[in-house]
Amino acid sequence: MNGTTARRLTGLLAVAAFTAVGCTSVQTSDAQGGRDTTTTPPPTETVTVTASDAAKPDGGSAKTTTRATPPRTTTHHPTTTTAHPPTGAAIVSFTVVQKPSCPINGTPEAPFNKPGVPVIIAWKITGAPGAAIAVDNPTLYGAYGKDYPASGQLELSFPCSGTTGQTTHKYTVWPKDVKTVSKTLTVSAQNNP
Repeated sequence: MNGTTARRLTGLLAVAAFTAVGCTSVQTSDAQGGRDTTTTPPPTETVTVTASDAAKPDGGSAKTTTRATPPRTTTHHPTTTTAHPPTGAAIVSFTVVQKPSCPINGTPEAPFNKPGVPVIIAWKITGAPGAAIAVDNPTLYGAYGKDYPASGQLELSFPCSGTTGQTTHKYTVWPKDVKTVSKTLTVSAQNNP
């Protein structure tokens, strides 16, 4: 094999190897469905046939045949996850389990003392993972807390005024993450000045 034939053979083998290894990927976007389409040309299949020096009168040469298979197209469908508030959330019940009373503070003329009684509220919610509660803020979602169970009860102190008349407090419950559904209880107790 002479030097020119050897160089030609080396060049052809280098081109064949580069072609077989080289691969590009083109990504396009489907205008209708928002899908990503990736077209990847397959690696070029290269077949090299070499004749021996003795079989060819000119000293032999290498022949390289290249065939390409059709490109493969892969379509990716995007997945979208959106957090939506629970639908169908409802307040089944919201009640006062224990009525409050204001404390009685004794005087020298009437030395009788009695502590106040706290209020206990109970709720049951369906269609939501929990409840949010507000005290004296019926328009402020979860002002007293946003991570209560869907069914439960809560004991709260009932601060009273030192004047004659009644003290009133408002208790509001919402299904967790649903600000459009709520129920408010108005609870009053007689002051004992």
